[in-house]
Amino acid sequence: MELFGMEVSASMLLCAMALVLFYLYATWHFSTFRNLGIPGPTPWPLVGNFLQLSSGVQYKEMEWYKKYGKVFGIFEGRQPVLEVVSPEMCMPICVKHFTSFYNRRPLLLESRPFNHALTLLVDQNWKNKRNTLTPAFTGSKIRTMTPIVNRAADAMVRILGKHSKEGKPVQCKDVFGGYVVDSISSAGFGVDVNSQEQPGHPFVKNVKEAFSFDFFSPVLMALFLFPFMIPILNWLNIGLVPQRIINYLVNLTETTVEMRKKQDPSEKKVDFLQHMLDAREVYDQYIKDNEADEDENGVQLVKDGKSDTHDFHKGFTNDELLAQSMIFFVAGYETTSTMMGFLAYSMAINPDVQDKLCAEIDDVMANYDEVTYEAVSKMPYLDMVVCETLRMYPSLVRFDRVCNEDVTISGIHIPKGMFISVAVYVIHHDPKIYPEPDKFIPERFTKEEKEKRHPYAWLPFGAGPRNCIGMRFALLEIKIGLVRIFQHFTFEPCAETEIPPKLGKSGFLTPPNGVKLNVKARK
Repeated sequence: MELFGMEVSASMLLCAMALVLFYLYATWHFSTFRNLGIPGPTPWPLVGNFLQLSSGVQYKEMEWYKKYGKVFGIFEGRQPVLEVVSPEMCMPICVKHFTSFYNRRPLLLESRPFNHALTLLVDQNWKNKRNTLTPAFTGSKIRTMTPIVNRAADAMVRILGKHSKEGKPVQCKDVFGGYVVDSISSAGFGVDVNSQEQPGHPFVKNVKEAFSFDFFSPVLMALFLFPFMIPILNWLNIGLVPQRIINYLVNLTETTVEMRKKQDPSEKKVDFLQHMLDAREVYDQYIKDNEADEDENGVQLVKDGKSDTHDFHKGFTNDELLAQSMIFFVAGYETTSTMMGFLAYSMAINPDVQDKLCAEIDDVMANYDEVTYEAVSKMPYLDMVVCETLRMYPSLVRFDRVCNEDVTISGIHIPKGMFISVAVYVIHHDPKIYPEPDKFIPERFTKEEKEKRHPYAWLPFGAGPRNCIGMRFALLEIKIGLVRIFQHFTFEPCAETEIPPKLGKSGFLTPPNGVKLNVKARK
């Protein structure tokens, strides 16, 4: 075959056409932000800016913010993502124009049962489930969880006491992780595992393994780059978590649910699993009471998850029970244990802050026999220390939303289908908002100082109606654990303490080497 005066074989022509088609596929969306007039780093064919993020999400976002400003566009593979580093723009996205940004980014694979988790549900289905779960996270319900958390703290204090007597450095990740596992497994699953003194418990092993994947693993990167593979993997029922682990957790949940059904009402446990079971009973009773009118109300309620006259849904299936319990665990385990490690580190290198915190704890606890919800609520300096730790070391460096309709905010047109990413770490470390952002200064969170800042300048739990539903429980768990610790011990740096700590790079700040400190008994 002759082409432009040159002899070209059919195979060469096919190869050339394949390369052109591949290039078009790899760069098809790359004009998105240029057409919208939004700046951003130059993407690479197929991978976009994804490989650049692998060097540290928070570091690259900070670099791009300094270069391109408060709003810029990047590409995760071929997917355009609008990065927002502005409290002023975060508020309309998360609150004022919430109906335009109703949902979070979808899960790559529809892995059972995670596709039923509250964080991944969309539209009315999300709203119904959120409304049903919200009462379980009110102050009055969280207050009833205090005994569960204190039982977990008992073992943590014993373990720290042993390290103190032996003069051995403590790996904070292990100690605080065990405390969080015990408190969350009891409050979420209704399972007492005592992982701090029985680290080989199968529940602990399975759940930890379930969430040990790497966001920059070859499999996940392949899914980012070739999203057309996702339906195939979903059809083959291949997920991010091994099936044997899913089977273990499904069986555990089903067994626990059956045991709860046979319990005497006076023996009901106070935990989130029981709240979801109660929601199912409310629905079952409603259907029973309205059997004669099923076509008008019952069928619609089951089919659509809503009715014109009743603001609740059909309750939770076993998959939904498992999904909520597991997401409660994964959202709390890694984030809470890591945050407590960073706080212990911050106290060790800021002994004046630690002394002031211990003095407040001693003063308040002189009026209480045990650490209660009311006791920790009377510790303003403890709250400031926790808030400053979450500012410096937010558990997640960003959170996402999906635009579901064309909208214009602050003069920026955001098209339907655009992914939005709010850069929490960068906002928390913006010197224009927090002078000397790398210094640990709890006084940034006095009432007077908070009133000087934009209300969306502190975002460790997200913002708006889709913020973290477990925020109150997490803060109670953190504060009770810290009070119990500082009643007896203080922390000091040791030879193995990394100053400053190395931070995780995949969106979680979890230090790859953990946080090692000396623990000293208080006199």
